Amino acid sequence: MTPRLPNRLQTAADLVRADRLTADVGTDHGYLPAFLVMSGKTQRAIASDIGKGPLKNAEKTVKEYGLEKNISLILSDGLQNIPHETQEIVIAGMGGTLIAEILAAAPWIRNEAVHLVLQPMTHSYDVRKFLSENGFTIDTEKTCSDAGRTYLVISAYFSGKNEEKDEFYYYFGDTVGTETETERAYLKKQLRYLSSRYEGLQKMGNTREAAVFGDVLTQAKKREDWKDLW
Repeated sequence: MTPRLPNRLQTAADLVRADRLTADVGTDHGYLPAFLVMSGKTQRAIASDIGKGPLKNAEKTVKEYGLEKNISLILSDGLQNIPHETQEIVIAGMGGTLIAEILAAAPWIRNEAVHLVLQPMTHSYDVRKFLSENGFTIDTEKTCSDAGRTYLVISAYFSGKNEEKDEFYYYFGDTVGTETETERAYLKKQLRYLSSRYEGLQKMGNTREAAVFGDVLTQAKKREDWKDLW
């Protein structure tokens, strides 16, 4: 039986391109690569983690499902030991700042054959900023609900186009709409975060930094389709 994934990982799995060597960085129990192989989406996958303990957990999963010939277990700090022929890279369940750092430390991923599927737990701002300013184009953003929380999953590829965008884009992106309940929940979460940061900085007397958040909030308030999100 194919392992059942939580919604956030299932959303990531749905965005992975078929029939390519896929690396799951920070794999923990290795459920994602096991699912990708057993569902027929790929024949070869990599389960990678920085810690020996999580990699042992992944090894148990691989053996349980008899996937030793399909899944390689690699101890790696981020993408450091990932083979450069890998075309699909999934990084899920980490903070956005750490995801950006992992990507920045691996210049070999700046290749049109490489596709990134990223699920930041926090700080999606840092992920979008890194991608935009380092030649990557975001083609899809998906939201999902999992255990009462809302998550964002980003699909991006290397296009070679470095673009500096405004703060509004880094916080909200431009591919998340307001059509679904989870999209609206994600936008509400971002607005709450920005409002909290703005108010906190104002109370501390840090008016210069607060003004940045204030400008983003002002832009958001001008959106007719966001009026009921406040």
